Amino acid sequence: MIRTDLDKKIKAVIILFAWIAGLILYPSSAKSGPYLNSAHGSASYGVNRTSLSSIGYSKGHCAHCHEQHASIEGSEPEPMGGIPDNYSLFYTNYTNQTDSFCITCHTDVSSYQTGGLTNRSYSYRAGGWTSDTLNDTKEAFSFTSPGTSHNLYDIKTFITGRWGYTADSNPCAACHNPHSAQRDPHTSGSRGWPVSRPGQHSKDNNAWGLWGDAASEKMNNYTLSYQAPYIYNSTTTYEPDGSSTTDGSNLADYVTFCTDCHNNTNIISSTLLGRNLKTIDWNNEKHGKGNADESLCGDNPYPSGTSGLGKVLACTDCHEPHGSQNAFLARQEVNGGILGGNIGSFSTTDWHYICDRCHKDDNEINGSCQTDHYYITHHSNEGCNTDRPYNPNMCNTCHSGGGGMANCTNTNNKLICTNCHYHGSSVTNADYSPTTRRTF
Repeated sequence: MIRTDLDKKIKAVIILFAWIAGLILYPSSAKSGPYLNSAHGSASYGVNRTSLSSIGYSKGHCAHCHEQHASIEGSEPEPMGGIPDNYSLFYTNYTNQTDSFCITCHTDVSSYQTGGLTNRSYSYRAGGWTSDTLNDTKEAFSFTSPGTSHNLYDIKTFITGRWGYTADSNPCAACHNPHSAQRDPHTSGSRGWPVSRPGQHSKDNNAWGLWGDAASEKMNNYTLSYQAPYIYNSTTTYEPDGSSTTDGSNLADYVTFCTDCHNNTNIISSTLLGRNLKTIDWNNEKHGKGNADESLCGDNPYPSGTSGLGKVLACTDCHEPHGSQNAFLARQEVNGGILGGNIGSFSTTDWHYICDRCHKDDNEINGSCQTDHYYITHHSNEGCNTDRPYNPNMCNTCHSGGGGMANCTNTNNKLICTNCHYHGSSVTNADYSPTTRRTF
């Protein structure tokens, strides 16, 4: 009798151990949640740390990122530094801009991921500019002046204490749920959704879902006035997937996503600029839901005159999410074409390179005028423009180079675009009504 009870207890312990081991080693879909559908959890191309894949660990296995409390074939591979970091990660969660747990795999050189990783720019993936040589995330976060990268230290500082983030949180997790983020091939027949809203952050992976995968999370849900830009070197197909879709029903609502942080109330300190970032009110700015005052002169697919009024842009139409060779993460490919040059700082006339991609310059409106000048838009009601703000007789008020009546061939110095045009900008000194107007 005593032996029978002991046997039962031993059998119960064995069954319990087997059940627990099953949960750890063979998680069910209910317990795994979205992980098996993620880029990291994929059995085809998921996480695959070389030191573990070489001894038979399958792609997507949790142990590729998280240290286990067990030996592997009689020995335990030590994590970097001898002990696991926060969340049992095998490498330090975050050190600096180019040294963190995520970066150890998301690089094509000396990557912990078997075979390395290729991660392209948004201009390459969504814009179709396949000549862009940037090919990994570490490179994207390595831009220095005149280029720029999303500053991970500033992100970490901003999110700490918000939305459930702590001082131990990885700044990459501000935008990406590592257990849900998907690849996005950016083709009409195959899409994935890589981001999760920081404002919806939760330690429950089932609660902190992807952003953009539902119909209610697309740009056409944010506004019926979204107009997709052309894909590179095309006038018939559009971002982000090279299809004929133009209304944003195939694009994540990046306005709502980005304005969780970049809105008109949050104060975000920039280490690079040594000041706070300018606030953004996309519901009222002219490139957002706010209309131009009367008319505009746009390059296709943004029509000129009054028919183009009310069109709305997504943040990614102009900005790279990780890094760019230009100031303020400005894309190098916009609306089907490459910028005419690089943008080196906030205070430069070089901003016309990106403005030119959607706004007609003087020569496009009137063939006898100069290229890369905007006299007509600012001083003359002709062609597509019926909304000049300034009198052409007042040159010296703003420009150096002489007074008198100006025209579109005048040699007066060009002004720096960002003197008047930037997020949240307005003027109160226009010569024609409305004398106070938004300028971006």
